[in-house]
Amino acid sequence: MMASLPHSALKLLLVVFLCTRVAVPVTAEEPHNGIRLLYFSSFPEIVQPEDNAGLAELATAIAEQKRAHPETYFIDGGASLGPSVLGALDRGAHMVDILNAIGPEFMAIGKKEFSYGYDELIVNALASAFPFVTSNLIDRETGRQIDGTDRYFLLEGANLKVGFIALTSHNAIFEYGANQAHPRDTSETVSDLSKELRELGADAVFLMADTDYDDLSEYRAAGLVDGIFYTHNFGNPHSLDHQGVMHTEGALDGKILVLDLWHSSEGKLQSQASMLDISTFSPDPSVANLITSYQTRLSERLSPPIAKVITSFDTLRTSVRSRENAFGNFIADALRDQLAAEAVLINSGAIRGNRKYASGTEISRGNIQRELPFGNRTTLLNIKGATLQKALEHGLECARRADGCALQVSNLRIIFDSSRPKDQRIQKIAIAGKPLEAEKYYLVGVSDFMAAGNDGYGMLKNVERVSNRSTNRAMWDLVAEYAEKLGQIAPTVEGRMIDNTAPRPE
Repeated sequence: MMASLPHSALKLLLVVFLCTRVAVPVTAEEPHNGIRLLYFSSFPEIVQPEDNAGLAELATAIAEQKRAHPETYFIDGGASLGPSVLGALDRGAHMVDILNAIGPEFMAIGKKEFSYGYDELIVNALASAFPFVTSNLIDRETGRQIDGTDRYFLLEGANLKVGFIALTSHNAIFEYGANQAHPRDTSETVSDLSKELRELGADAVFLMADTDYDDLSEYRAAGLVDGIFYTHNFGNPHSLDHQGVMHTEGALDGKILVLDLWHSSEGKLQSQASMLDISTFSPDPSVANLITSYQTRLSERLSPPIAKVITSFDTLRTSVRSRENAFGNFIADALRDQLAAEAVLINSGAIRGNRKYASGTEISRGNIQRELPFGNRTTLLNIKGATLQKALEHGLECARRADGCALQVSNLRIIFDSSRPKDQRIQKIAIAGKPLEAEKYYLVGVSDFMAAGNDGYGMLKNVERVSNRSTNRAMWDLVAEYAEKLGQIAPTVEGRMIDNTAPRPE
């Protein structure tokens, strides 16, 4: 039997019968007095490459485990609602629908759950049949828990009680624009909630660590928690730390983390981890049908080809975030054309495809939407040259760190010296081939995300907005219209940002 704190708001009720076919045994032995935790995260996309396992196979794996081991509980580590192709259209509602069918005990709120905004996070939380948990974010205005969310989760098994503390990255605010949220101190949060959960009878306490938390082992070493589930992502080498044993495989490898917990005969907490490969399971029919219904709707809108790739390019994460990128140029040029702007700045973190496109590839609206999945909208700024230079300096610092706040630009040529100090790197800036004038005003297109001051672009927050027929439209939609108008995509790297660092002597 499982219990948790009551939801902050009424949840939808859903009864789901999962049909399963293939069972794959786990190597860990389940002690008679133990429980089994199944952990999965970082899977927001229902559209998978051909023959890749997905959420329907995950549903079967979970159902099989629960049938074979009654004391089995599925927990979702977050990074599950977005960004995604369909999410940009329905703000993540379809994923709540699918997860309701799979039935996690709770979901840890990660920064990516804010992909579609603070209010949409609340809407999705209220629509779920399971708790959304964030332990360290509160509502800035009220000072209380964010509506629809819980502060922690206490799982009450027949043999063990396990408490969970969910740490949401503070970058939910700085990168994802959740400005209505306020972060609590991490150490204070872990210390307070660990004590509270143990007073409630928790035999074990686990941290659910969002993306950006690379190493929280200090809290395990101090005895505040017994283990840490890390949201599986490209930048963090860890997926699970259970009593000092580290694991790196996880959801991005198509694996469910299986953690058995039990008390030894001496009363000491014991744990053993193993993996389940979801590709070894057959799809659950009910979940597969649900996914198919969404895919059909998506396909009707996004599948027809609109342009052909003439010049091969890539949108690989490292390429897009560290330097001028050919497709980044294409996106920025498309927005400048549609907005009738003098220049465009786009934060590279908006580009998420992480793919290679060969010459001859047919491009659909779905491909464009997959590359720009957040649903960001266009904003046109009447910006002073000096302020524009500040934004460009910040973008160069971000590129040095290969951060998502690095810029892709249109109609600009920036010559800089990366060896110089921060905010002093730019040597020359030309806009439309003419030197940038510090006191002159320019019409510059950006995303609404950047215009709100996110990703470190606070200098843009109070700049005058200008409206025209293409402002406040979805960026991906405008880029798709531009590609369709051209009928081809032939982007190149043109030297829009040139590092003029003098070669160092050997």
